[in-house]
Amino acid sequence: MTQINQKIVDMIMQKKTIEEISQELNLSYKQIFNRVSFLENYGYVVKRKYNTNGIISYTLGNDNCYHLDNLFELQNNNNTFKIIVISDLHLGNIISDEEALNTIFDYCSKNSIHVIINCGDIIDGVFSSTQCIIPPEEQVEYLIKRYPFDKNIFTLYTLGDHDNSLYTSKKISLTYALKRRRHDICSISPYATPTQNYVIKLNNNHIMVSHQASIFEENNLQNIKLHLVGHNHTSKTLLEINNSRNTTPRIYVPPLCKASNSGQINTPRALELTIYTDEKFNFKHISKKDLIILENMVLNTGETIINYSKNELNPFDLDNRKHYVDDKVNPKNMSEKKEIGDLNDEQRQKLKDFFKGSESSKKLESMIKKARKGKHKWQ
Repeated sequence: MTQINQKIVDMIMQKKTIEEISQELNLSYKQIFNRVSFLENYGYVVKRKYNTNGIISYTLGNDNCYHLDNLFELQNNNNTFKIIVISDLHLGNIISDEEALNTIFDYCSKNSIHVIINCGDIIDGVFSSTQCIIPPEEQVEYLIKRYPFDKNIFTLYTLGDHDNSLYTSKKISLTYALKRRRHDICSISPYATPTQNYVIKLNNNHIMVSHQASIFEENNLQNIKLHLVGHNHTSKTLLEINNSRNTTPRIYVPPLCKASNSGQINTPRALELTIYTDEKFNFKHISKKDLIILENMVLNTGETIINYSKNELNPFDLDNRKHYVDDKVNPKNMSEKKEIGDLNDEQRQKLKDFFKGSESSKKLESMIKKARKGKHKWQ
């Protein structure tokens, strides 16, 4: 083993963070990723730990799983923090939008957001309803080289059906490749499949992440504070699942690509979650912003608030502002409301051009006409 690799082992045993290792050894984060993965050839088992402040650290363990009791443990020391949630990139297909992905990373960097959760279909795999522009055999390598990198941002993902198709058809494992070469892109479960649910443990709270939503059993709802679901290429917030006493909010995550179902907005979208916790790190409420990515800009089109401070979950007004639950899914005693802040004529025209021909265009025009207070501005 080289002298530098031995120094990395020593520094891991000293509980040095990747930032400290990088500074002391003058190595880039990607160089450290490769060297840490190479240590397994010498019998070392290295576990990774992720923190909401963007820091990755390593420990030496007895097995090769960085998960705890089938839960992915995301460390957190803050009572307020933000997460970006995306889904359905379909890299390799003509509907993918790398510019939108890069814009989201730039948005995270400018707003001190360190965690991105991806709900699956990162690549397009071997089947598609539209044109594939990168052969399936090359998509994993393409992802590794082209997926944005920022040393202060990492992505937690679960596999989608398109991701999984590459392994079932070609025996190419996206999870294995990323585990070896991109520690900043980490699987929520080492054995994820698109039809299963996987859980992030965040202090005292559990967040379930799925690509395809399954039918809940009563015992599956225990301790789950939030359920994030991809695959559907739509955006919805459901506050009650199966009329259970253990109400779990479910958020359908929109696609970060140009594809859409009938009647949906045909432009890349993402979600920004601001999580507020009490002094014991239990969820108090979550603010969910719906983001549209348009020509290297991020537009906040509205906000939903999920309140955990009462026995019954309902959205509530924060700072006396109105909020909405999107796509006509409305809780009791709440009416749908979407707002776009004061846009100039050029920005309005860009929106109209993008949404022209969509059933959502009339709704969007109505949103623009009603936006007079400028609370949601072009960012």
